[in-house]
Amino acid sequence: MRMRRLTGSSSPGAEAVNVTPLIDVVMCLIIFFLIVGKLATDRGLPVNLPRTGVGQEEQSASLLVVTVVKLGADEPKTGWGAYGIRVQADGRTLDFPKDLETAVRGKLAGNPSASVQVRADRELPYGAIEPVLRALGLGGAKSVRLATERTS
Repeated sequence: MRMRRLTGSSSPGAEAVNVTPLIDVVMCLIIFFLIVGKLATDRGLPVNLPRTGVGQEEQSASLLVVTVVKLGADEPKTGWGAYGIRVQADGRTLDFPKDLETAVRGKLAGNPSASVQVRADRELPYGAIEPVLRALGLGGAKSVRLATERTS
């Protein structure tokens, strides 16, 4: 009687799979998603925030981020441009104060407990920020938080 010799593979010609390239691909995907996640948290235009040594991180799940930057020299002087600023809400550029009021109403209609965070350039005078705060109030925002950069 002849016995057949058993091998480690279940089918003829089967070989071990080399997973090293798969690990490389997974590491690249992890790095990609970490970078994209960081970019997703940085909403709006790049802003030089005022610096402070106090304050706390915003923990609200529902947050309307309003970004205010100085208007460029070649940009139109209508709407927000009359105040020398450009305004974005959640990454969308708004041309007029009424647009900001509508954005706030829409956000608060979907989630009345939503908080509003204003990210304004540190070089802007208060007179340029005041119309934004007024529009937020007219839109129904009960409280507004001003974003700052924490110094070590």
